[in-house]
Amino acid sequence: MSPIREKFVKIIESLPYDIDEEILKRSTKEILQEVTQKYIDTYGTNDLSENDKECIESLIETKIN
Repeated sequence: MSPIREKFVKIIESLPYDIDEEILKRSTKEILQEVTQKYIDTYGTNDLSENDKECIESLIETKIN
């Protein structure tokens, strides 16, 4: 598994709720935004490609460094 993928898995596992249950209550986009923002807050963006950063900016609707 790639290091970035492992980090995302760790973020999902650290959520204060069961993602399988939460997905039935909230929109997928909202949960993806939350997971992505938590990834950025925890790991930053240094290990992400420019394409990854553009994708994230589009998803969370915010410019990142």
